Amino acid sequence: MANSVRHPWTSEDLEKLKAMAGNHRREKIAAELNRGVSSLAVKAHQLGISLRYHAMPKRRPSAAEAAPDH
Repeated sequence: MANSVRHPWTSEDLEKLKAMAGNHRREKIAAELNRGVSSLAVKAHQLGISLRYHAMPKRRPSAAEAAPDH
């Protein structure tokens, strides 16, 4: 168990959690905060923060971009 010692959440931790939520996977956020994924999930739930990852959809080139130059 990597993070068996509890340490309090700092205001910086909470700000980083809020900034990263939705933009990064929970494993990455937990690693950045030096926390376990379960601990992260509990704190996010307590704060009403969604950890659902919203990956940017792959952008398809427009017809003009895809057309070869002549």
